[in-house]
Amino acid sequence: MEMVQYWKREAFCSAKITTDKSGSIIMQLEGEKYTFPTYPRSYLLYGSLSKIKHEIKNQVFNESWRKLEEGEDKEKIIKDIKDTLFNNIAELAWNMRFDMLPPESMCPSVKEIHRAWTKITNNPDHLMLRDYLCLILQEDDGYRFRVQWLAQFRWFFSIRWFSKSLDMLEHAEVTEDMKGRIRLLKRILLLVLEDKNARELFNKLFKEINWKKVKLTKGDKYHFRGKYFKVDYPVLEY
Repeated sequence: MEMVQYWKREAFCSAKITTDKSGSIIMQLEGEKYTFPTYPRSYLLYGSLSKIKHEIKNQVFNESWRKLEEGEDKEKIIKDIKDTLFNNIAELAWNMRFDMLPPESMCPSVKEIHRAWTKITNNPDHLMLRDYLCLILQEDDGYRFRVQWLAQFRWFFSIRWFSKSLDMLEHAEVTEDMKGRIRLLKRILLLVLEDKNARELFNKLFKEINWKKVKLTKGDKYHFRGKYFKVDYPVLEY
């Protein structure tokens, strides 16, 4: 299968940053067949954005898992998750507001998620959540490519089959560390979706998104195959 080549020859390669016809930022990598969607900014990825991701993992996912294991009330756990997302994490994200790209410069998949989210709600808390989740997807191709990979499954578009699609995602992971992260993600997301308001927002968003614009393109797969993930599963067995 086609895949990015420069990492086989050297630790880095030259690249030209430009835009495609839609205005999305892309990189033309020297010697590579496909352009790379967007321009990952390392000072964000390994700086302030890394802190946001760390706090989401610890305060939302790890802490909620602990509370579930200790038998705490689910409604109380969900309330705590909302408080964390709309207060602690939102405050961190607010400090990064000038680093967020305008929607027209985002890569096509994130641009579509941002558009759909904007259409379904005008709640300030929900829009802030939109902004920092889109920021993560825009800057961290590891998370973005995985979300795009899920879009190939028709059952991904409803809560009923959301659990199954996350099982597939776990199976496609190569490392045990990432398999564990997906199990953590699955348990807490399915918990949150027991909340009526969260479930309604989820359904509206998934119905509004044009998933054809989110799915991995040939170019996305080309670059994604250079990472520790079974990109072509389940079409090809590994």
